Amino acid sequence: MSTPFWFVLLALIAYGIAFWGYGKWYDRTVWKPDPNRTTPAHMYTDGVEYFPVSKYVLWGYQYKSVAALGPILGPFIALNYGWAPALAWIILGNFFIGWLQDYGAIMVSIRNQGRSFGPITYEFTGAGGRSTLLGFILFYLVIISATFIQLIATFWNIFPGSFFATLGIIVTGVVVGQLMYKVKMGVGATTLIAFVLMIISFWLGTIPAFQWKLPFGAWNHATWALIVAAILWVASVLPLPTFIQPFNYVSFFPAFLAVIFILLGALLSPATGVTLAQPAWKGFTSPAGPMWPMMFVAIACGSISGWHSLVGSSSTSKQLDIETDAHPVGAGAMLSEGLLALASLAAYMVLSPQQIADLKNSSVGAWVFGATLLTKWLPFSDAALRVFYGTVLVIYAITVQALVTRFWRLVSAEVFGQSPLAQKHVSTFIGLLIPWVLAVSGTWNNIWLYFGGSNQLLAGLALMLITIHLARVKSPSIYTLIPATFMIVTTLSALLFQTWVFLQAAMAGPKATKVMEPLKSAAPAVANALDWVSVLIGLALFVLGIRMAVLTYQAYGRAVSGAMPQPTTVSGDD
Repeated sequence: MSTPFWFVLLALIAYGIAFWGYGKWYDRTVWKPDPNRTTPAHMYTDGVEYFPVSKYVLWGYQYKSVAALGPILGPFIALNYGWAPALAWIILGNFFIGWLQDYGAIMVSIRNQGRSFGPITYEFTGAGGRSTLLGFILFYLVIISATFIQLIATFWNIFPGSFFATLGIIVTGVVVGQLMYKVKMGVGATTLIAFVLMIISFWLGTIPAFQWKLPFGAWNHATWALIVAAILWVASVLPLPTFIQPFNYVSFFPAFLAVIFILLGALLSPATGVTLAQPAWKGFTSPAGPMWPMMFVAIACGSISGWHSLVGSSSTSKQLDIETDAHPVGAGAMLSEGLLALASLAAYMVLSPQQIADLKNSSVGAWVFGATLLTKWLPFSDAALRVFYGTVLVIYAITVQALVTRFWRLVSAEVFGQSPLAQKHVSTFIGLLIPWVLAVSGTWNNIWLYFGGSNQLLAGLALMLITIHLARVKSPSIYTLIPATFMIVTTLSALLFQTWVFLQAAMAGPKATKVMEPLKSAAPAVANALDWVSVLIGLALFVLGIRMAVLTYQAYGRAVSGAMPQPTTVSGDD
């Protein structure tokens, strides 16, 4: 047990049982997908939002649309309690909760004519429920955007070469999109071209001439963040087949290749001599708070994530060719993301507490150096591996953030209707300006701490919407009702605890501020004011979450009693 070999093997077996055992049984018992039933991709084909896609391409798109920094950075925080509880949550959370939500979100949408969770919530809970959910989602999207813009700018700043490599992969995605959808070239040929272009991109990133550093000193970070925002604006306003869909598809390959490399490194560790350097157990409490509820929101996307339900219901469901593709695409991508969390935990576990302290307790640095240590058997230099893993971090962040920005635009259209705020360029500009200001001012650190709680709470609410649908069509709903209740109670508790932490800091004055530099030193009074803003954000998320929980449980009661009408059928349905 002195190497990562055994725990990686245990998790792989568990995920295999989840997909081929529990997953297949649940599929036959609850959803009963029909390959002959017309999906929304065929009902409403427009080439922009609705268009049928091969399940292999869609699986890659789904994986790269849901897998971000949560399963990479979350296990680092959970390591405060020891690697054993973190490993248990990564396995059990995904086995009993995570994939059921992702798969269920896609199925609920396609069984409701491809509608997203906004109109579905309106149908289940009324106008009040829809407004509450959309308000919660807007808060949530701002929180994600500020955090990811900040982190992408940081990655480009500290890993020279990763910006050029990222730019090369973006161009590769656009070229592949044109070949696939305009020229009608086959998936195999376009994928081969994508491989060649991406290898060239990574190679150029290792050459000093392309390892660009900005000359603006303290403003470097803000400038990188501005460049990120410009790329995200383009991604938000262009049609999906032109930018986001092919970019996410090609990004899947280096992103998932990194996971395979790290897991192979863990499985080869008895031969390579890389050993565990972290304790299995540290205790029930840590600087992040008590294990329950904080560890269950710290490891977000690797076990379960509310973001996945937005992707599944708002995007993937509109591209699904046949219903039976939903299981390999939804459940398969979620379990694959569990492998990312597993690989990240392995990368942290082989570094000693002293090595992590030498890296200034940086989760980003620890992930890159741990991954490099596990994969020294590859025929590449340590410097080349660090460029590769640094670029992979950017890919995981920017592909998801592109979708977050687009969803902000779509949710704004639902919330503001005919107002100018709903216009796509205006809403995109606002959706990037607010997070950019938060990111460059340093206040993102406060808001990031709410990310885990709000993300997992959204997952609990999504599970309740899935449960309501199953109850009204008289299918078994207990398998999602129990996980939904656990997630809602846990996440509301986490939000309340974090709000209390910020309230204590705000009441203690500027010296105890949670705001980062430069505001912390340059404007302590402003930093203290932002602590109070963080308290208000926490309270708003908690109140909106409580209201949504009450409304969804009331709707579930109506569905069970038969008081809720059956879903509307359209041409092509049974």
